[in-house]
Amino acid sequence: MPAKKKEILSNSLNDLTQNLAFGSKFTPTLSQTCTLTKNNRYYFLSNDRSTLSYAYITYGIIQTIVDLPVEDAFRGGVIIKSDELDSKDIQDLQNYLKENDVLEAIKTLGKWTRLYGGGAMVINTIGKSNEPLDINKINKNTTLEFYPVDLWELNMSNNQPQGEQKPYSNFGIENKIYFYGKELDNSRALIIKGKKAPSLLLPSLRGWGMSEVERLLRSFNQYLKNQDLIFELLDEAKIDVFRVQGFNSSLLTKDGTKQIEKQIRFSNTTKNYHEALVMDMQDEYQQKQINFAGLAEMSAEIRLGIANDLRMPLSKIFGQSATGFNSGEDDLENYNAMIESEIRGKYDIIIIQMLKIICQKLFGFVPDDLQIQYHPLRILSAEQEQVVHTAKVNNLLALYDRGLLDSKSFVDEINQQNLLSIDLDSNLSVTVPSSNQESSNEAPIKNSIINKIFKNKWR
Repeated sequence: MPAKKKEILSNSLNDLTQNLAFGSKFTPTLSQTCTLTKNNRYYFLSNDRSTLSYAYITYGIIQTIVDLPVEDAFRGGVIIKSDELDSKDIQDLQNYLKENDVLEAIKTLGKWTRLYGGGAMVINTIGKSNEPLDINKINKNTTLEFYPVDLWELNMSNNQPQGEQKPYSNFGIENKIYFYGKELDNSRALIIKGKKAPSLLLPSLRGWGMSEVERLLRSFNQYLKNQDLIFELLDEAKIDVFRVQGFNSSLLTKDGTKQIEKQIRFSNTTKNYHEALVMDMQDEYQQKQINFAGLAEMSAEIRLGIANDLRMPLSKIFGQSATGFNSGEDDLENYNAMIESEIRGKYDIIIIQMLKIICQKLFGFVPDDLQIQYHPLRILSAEQEQVVHTAKVNNLLALYDRGLLDSKSFVDEINQQNLLSIDLDSNLSVTVPSSNQESSNEAPIKNSIINKIFKNKWR
C-alpha cells in the first residue's frame, strides 16, 4: 500500500476513534474495549520459571491450588484390572508401585505440569537414551526408574526443513528431546502438557501448555494487595496523638526539638511498661483507632473470585466451610468433575504405559487388556462405607447363590475390592452347582465364607 494511502487511512481511523470517544452513541462499546485491552496481559507468566518457582515455595495458596487437586485425584492410588492377571499378580503390581515410589512420581509430574504448564516422565532403563525403547528386552534384572521432570528440564528442538515445520502442538512427538543436554528418544519420555493456549499464542509457549497460575494471576494480585493492605493497617490500627503546649515554637530551636523528642519517648516508655502516663496539666493525649469495616466483605469477594477462577470450593482452598443454606455438596461435585476431566483423564495413557513396562519387568509379558480405575473422590463416613460394603457383599452373595460365581471367583472379588480387613483364602474353589440347590460340599464352604465376612471388622 502506498505511503499516502496509509497516511489517509491512519488519519481516518484516528478521526473515527476521536468521534467515538467524544459523545458518539458507540462510546460504551469503545469504553469496554479499551478497558479489556488495558487489563489484558501480553506476556505469559508460564514463561517465567523463576517467578513461578519462588511463588510456589513462598505462597501457601499457590501450593494448595497446584498440589491439592493432584493429591485428591490419585488418593489411594489406582485400581488395576486385567483378565490375564490374577489377584496375586495385581497385588504384586500394587506393591511395586508403593515400594518404588511410582505413585509419588506420578503425583510429582502432575504438580509440575500444573505449576509450569508441562512435563514428562523420563524412563531410565536398558538401551541407549537416543534409541527407541524395546520393552521386550526388559526383565527382572533390568534397571527401571521413572523420573518426573518439568518442561524446563527438557529441551525440544525442531530439526525439520524450512517451510515444513510441524505445528507447535506436536513438539515432543516428531521432534528431538534433550534432557539436560542428553538426547532422548520420544519413547523414553512420556510427555504431558497443561491447558492448551489459543493458536496465536502457542509459539510463545514453545508448544507447551499454560500454567494453572496463569488464569489465577489477576485474582491473586487482588488477594495479595488486600493482604498487604491489612498488614499495613495493622501497624497503624492505633495512633497516639500528643498535644504539647508550645510545640511549634519548640521546634524552632535545636534544644527545643530534642526536649520534645525526649518527652514523647518518655511518655511512650511509661505508657508501655508501667501502664501509666505522666504529662503536664496543659498537655493532652488522645488515642485514635482505625475502623476496619468493609475489609472482611472485600476479602470474601476476592476469595470467591479465586475459587471461581480455579473451579475449586472455598473449603478446599482456604478451609472455609459453606454458609447459609448451602451445604457445600454442589461445590464438591463441581470440584470432583474438574478433577475427573482436567487431571485424571490426562494421565490414563501415561499410567497404563508405565504399568506395561512394570508388567514386563515383573512377569515377562504385557497384558493386552490392562486397564485402570480410580478410587471415588467422595469420602464416605464410617456408616456410609459400611452400608456400601454390605451392599457389595450382598450382590456377590446373590450371584453366588444363583451359580453365576464359584467360590474362587467370589473370594477373589472380596479380596480385590478390599471388603475385609484380611484376605480370604483364594484356594477355595468348588464346581458351581447346576441348580439353585447347593451341593453338600458347596454349602459348608459358603457358610464358612459368610461367617468370616460378618465376624471380621470392616475396613
